[in-house]
Amino acid sequence: MKRILFAIIVLLFFNCSKKEEKQEEFQPTITLKEIIKDERLEKIIWDFRLTNIAINREQKQNEEYESFRNNLNEIELIKLTECEVPVLRCIAFKTLVEKEYINIRKILNRHKNDNVLVKGYYYDVVRSEPVKNFMLNQLSPFSSSKFKFSKKEFIKMQDKFNKQN
Repeated sequence: MKRILFAIIVLLFFNCSKKEEKQEEFQPTITLKEIIKDERLEKIIWDFRLTNIAINREQKQNEEYESFRNNLNEIELIKLTECEVPVLRCIAFKTLVEKEYINIRKILNRHKNDNVLVKGYYYDVVRSEPVKNFMLNQLSPFSSSKFKFSKKEFIKMQDKFNKQN
C-alpha cells in the first residue's frame, strides 16, 4: 500500500513539474488616443477605420487602405502594431510586410501571444481568427514577402503559436 501511495505521489510531482507556465497574453503598449494626437495620423487612421471595421481579404484594396499604406512611415506603422485596436495592429503589420520591413519577424514574435480575435471578410464569408494567426499568415510560404517562411519554418511557427494558448 505504501508503494502505491509513494508511486502516486511521485507521478503527481513529475506531472505537475512538467506543466509549462502559460505564456502571458500580448499587451498593447500604446493607446490609439496617443497615436492620433498627430492630426495627420488621426485623419489617415479614422478615414481607414470608418470603412474597414474588419480585414478585407479580397485582392482589391480600397482607397482608404491605399492611403493608409502610402501615407504612414515605418515608425508610425510599428507604433500601430502596438495599438489596442486589433484591426489596426493587423493592417499595420500587413503594410510593413508589403513594404518589406527588415525586422518583420521580430514584430511577429512580439505578437506570438496576441490571441484577440479579428474579423476578416473574404468575399461573402466572414471569419474570425487571432491576431497572431493573421500576422503569421502574412509570412506564409505562399506569401510574396521576401521574409516569408519556408514550409518547414512555417509549420514550426504554427506549432509554436498554437502551443501558446
